[in-house]
Amino acid sequence: MTLTFIKTFKNIYLSYFKLKIFSANRFKNVLFLLIFSFLSSCSQKIVGPTLNTVIPEYLHSNEFEAQNGFILKDNDQAFASKIDIIQKAEKELRLIYYIFDLDESTAYMTNEILKKIEKDKDFSVKLLTDYQWNYKNLDFFRWLEKQQPHGIQQIEIRFYNRPSISVIKFAEFMTLGCANAKQNVENNGLDCTEEKLNYLNKYNQLSLAQAEEMMSVEAKIFLAGFYAKDPNGILFGTQLGYGRDLQTMTESPNGTPTIDEAQKQTLLKVMKLYWSAKTGSTAEKIQAKIQLSIAGLFFGKELKPFLNGVETILPFSLKNLDGSALMTHPEIAYITDYTHHKFILADTKNVQVGGRNCANAYHMHPNELEKKYIFMDTDVYLNLDQNGGALFKNTFEDLWGFSEMVATTSEIESHAPIGFLYLLNQANTLAETECSEITDPLQKAGCTGQVFSSLLDTGYSELVHSTQNEWGEKFHDYLSKYEKEYLAKIINDKHWTQLSELFDSENGFTQNTTFKNSLHSANVIPLKTQEMYYVENVPYSLSPSEVNQPKQRHFGSLYGEEIEHGKMIHKVWEDAFIAACAKSEKTNEPVEVIIHQGYFAPTESVVHQMNKLMNEKICPNVKLKIYTNSIVTTDLTPINFIGRRQLHALFQENKNFDTPKFEYFEYNKSVLDSIVVNNFPLENGVKGTGSFSLHSKVILFDDDIYIGSSNAEFRSYMMDTNNGVFLKDVPEIVASYKKTLKNLEDNNIVIDAKSSLQFRDLTQLRQQEEKDVAELRQRYAMDDRSFLKSRKAQLEYTITQLYEILDQVSVEMEQSLKRKKLKGKSKLDELLKVF
Repeated sequence: MTLTFIKTFKNIYLSYFKLKIFSANRFKNVLFLLIFSFLSSCSQKIVGPTLNTVIPEYLHSNEFEAQNGFILKDNDQAFASKIDIIQKAEKELRLIYYIFDLDESTAYMTNEILKKIEKDKDFSVKLLTDYQWNYKNLDFFRWLEKQQPHGIQQIEIRFYNRPSISVIKFAEFMTLGCANAKQNVENNGLDCTEEKLNYLNKYNQLSLAQAEEMMSVEAKIFLAGFYAKDPNGILFGTQLGYGRDLQTMTESPNGTPTIDEAQKQTLLKVMKLYWSAKTGSTAEKIQAKIQLSIAGLFFGKELKPFLNGVETILPFSLKNLDGSALMTHPEIAYITDYTHHKFILADTKNVQVGGRNCANAYHMHPNELEKKYIFMDTDVYLNLDQNGGALFKNTFEDLWGFSEMVATTSEIESHAPIGFLYLLNQANTLAETECSEITDPLQKAGCTGQVFSSLLDTGYSELVHSTQNEWGEKFHDYLSKYEKEYLAKIINDKHWTQLSELFDSENGFTQNTTFKNSLHSANVIPLKTQEMYYVENVPYSLSPSEVNQPKQRHFGSLYGEEIEHGKMIHKVWEDAFIAACAKSEKTNEPVEVIIHQGYFAPTESVVHQMNKLMNEKICPNVKLKIYTNSIVTTDLTPINFIGRRQLHALFQENKNFDTPKFEYFEYNKSVLDSIVVNNFPLENGVKGTGSFSLHSKVILFDDDIYIGSSNAEFRSYMMDTNNGVFLKDVPEIVASYKKTLKNLEDNNIVIDAKSSLQFRDLTQLRQQEEKDVAELRQRYAMDDRSFLKSRKAQLEYTITQLYEILDQVSVEMEQSLKRKKLKGKSKLDELLKVF
């Protein structure tokens, strides 16, 4: 069958049905149309339609072709392919990464980019990275933009999820005092909220750029502290406003509301709590936070958003006692949405997507430079045709140009100058001397504020310039370390010293290097029969009917409206689950669905799809297999606790989970550690270097495969951007990937952990959770280390919150499994979207 006729059939099918699965009657109608199309066209041979020929409308424009392709599972080789992409780029590079840390490997990658702009004055680079993760390193990116060998800016960097007007108003709200508030006789308090809201009305008709220009210094400090995850900045910005008004109200009553002595003392106590939360130990900060919530009864509800802003830097504490969100405006409730893309595109030719960020943990084997984790991951390299290159470029530009959520470095300077935090650190240092004779905590805090104000008059440009120079020195230091201490260092059987020996697109792409000590290797993608689709989750609609409409931000997602909410990846997953089930029933042949994911805590939709796959009557020949991290190999332990609660509920609901239809494997830390000791000899063995942890995001649906950045958990569905490729009808690739997983089983790298999900009831499960928590506390010496003793109150609070959330998960799972069909919002997904 010719390509033209295949596309004709697809168009007929889409225009008539727009469905995912054939039914008997509909198949007859489609067959009639197919025959009619044949009789109306030239004499072309027809091959009967199969399930794999059906393409939903939302995927139509996302199909692409590639001339070469590789699935890369070795860290060094995946890094080598990125370097190859940079080196072979002709005119431009486009990158999107959640994490872009300046460390040894990223310094090497950055240096290759700098070589490109130095060689060609017309070469341009666009890097989009995540605001939340990377703000703390803002001056590294500003230093990078200033590398201009030809006197022009060739590197432009933008940050995803800039603060909206609602977030700006929130920052202003928290840093406004109440000096002009009218006394409310009825509740014997101050009508502070009304005054603040009236003041903030000025933002209602402003554009985002205008709102940023209107911001107060205090609000800018507040935002800088928030995005730097610096509680000192958050609290200092708040105190500047409240502190000035407190001084006015207590010392100069003329022209201000009259307050009695009791009210004055209450205000003094509140301000002392603020400063205790700023300067005290972690335990004192937690205690101050609790007392501030009580003080909220005096000030009203305006303190609640402030408390929530502080709590976003701590886990498990984003809810009121009744379970409701402290902040309900969607732009604030979704303030921690990330761009979770992994994407590098050279011109419109070569692209790499998958699970790897830009940091040592993703680009190295175990070594002394990486102390935490070495991630086992999966990327896809593709050499694109012209149409495919245009597709990847256009999707990048859509997100890059979404100014409602994307900020340049200069725009960040206008609303959250990081220089204020440098000034604050300097003020705290000077205050140790200038305010040393003051003993009263409140007066001492006021003295520090005066020091800061005096520094503010001189500006922070010198501090910023100095910090950027420090980043430049770090860059050169890290670059040297990668070249001398990693790249050129022989690690046992590593038979290479240059990355081009691992991946060189001009000389056969993957080289004949044996990865004797690697857990994974490369797979060549057969480019004969497969259909390829680039899929994304983005914050705006991906509906074909809205493709040319102005983009508007959507929050979260609704079941049945995934495409309208930009959740194409999860729509693809849902359709692939359904197709696998339908194929098992139609062909009566075995069908396997395999989830290979580092973080497994499925959304409500995936939970329901899994439950259906295990239904013998609906999907009689399907086997479901899961490979994921164990509690001791993951860097996100709460995900495992949540996932276990969910799987326990599924075991209770569906007895087929306790049959060979379902298999569950977790990575074996003892074997992974032995691989490090035996194959990567280091001065300190496993201790002092990163241990292996799974980071792949792969799902096999029979002969189809998804590889990308989207985790099988709630954030990826409700909050973050993600991307990946969906390859249909690639049995060779699927078979190769299954062989890799089988090797993991045979070598005991993963072990059958199904029994760890089987509990008599929730009481028994809770006992196991408490045992796991105790082991984690012992493993990381949480109760022994001196620097953690002061954090015991925080630790106990966090653990209590974890148990409360786990109990809510069980309740929501039980209620969810009673529903026959999902529609609209999900309470379960809403509950856990912050993880």
